[in-house]
Amino acid sequence: MGIATKIFLYVIPLVFLIVVLALLFGGPGSLFDKVKNVILSAKDFLPSFSLGLQEQKAEVSIPDEHRAEIASLKKTISSMQGKENCFANYTMFSDLGDKGTSLTFELKGDKTLLTAYSGSGGKQVITDLSGEVAGMKPCVIAGPGGVSKNFFTHFIDGGELLYPYFSPINSVKIFGSSSSYNGISMPETNLQSNLEDGGWLFTPDGEHICFFPTNLVSNHDDNGIDNDYFTLSEQDSIGNRVKQGKLQRCS
Repeated sequence: MGIATKIFLYVIPLVFLIVVLALLFGGPGSLFDKVKNVILSAKDFLPSFSLGLQEQKAEVSIPDEHRAEIASLKKTISSMQGKENCFANYTMFSDLGDKGTSLTFELKGDKTLLTAYSGSGGKQVITDLSGEVAGMKPCVIAGPGGVSKNFFTHFIDGGELLYPYFSPINSVKIFGSSSSYNGISMPETNLQSNLEDGGWLFTPDGEHICFFPTNLVSNHDDNGIDNDYFTLSEQDSIGNRVKQGKLQRCS
């Protein structure tokens, strides 16, 4: 028996009865009041109906590898706090694009909030992976003002340290893109880049935690640093320079 049919069988006779009684016995203290109370109490015994107008809560899911990668990122960020001009390595994100997983870091007041999304349409919040990242302010090695150039000159070429060499930002989003690379966007700078960072992070002061947007063609530009410098095949890559003791690891 369909839902609509059940509604007609239960509700319509009740409405009819109420109307008839109201016409015949209306008035305070009348028989209508007594019958009305009986009818209202009967609702506790009637089945509940739903016509699909209320949104169903779908089960929120996220791929196991993405869950582990986000957990690794959070743990790595925590390990960098209180350190200066050092590098740390988290588990690099696998392809986020076809699973709808993304995450945002937003600075609100003196707090940075992490929100992880996945599930249907990539819009469901993964609550157990989201929340405040205590002691962190987001930043990137990208943006206007020669940030990437200054960073590259000192930390990769071994030259003089020039300012600015990082860009504090209020929000950053990591997401899957239509290409074979994950993406990173920084709304306030109107920049969107690839994220082929090899899982590397940098902190200049133990409070700002910087992501590395990457490009494919230039050692450094406003969009970030050449992705080759995050691979072990490049002699002067971040990873190789950390291994050689030329760059400080946060530990």
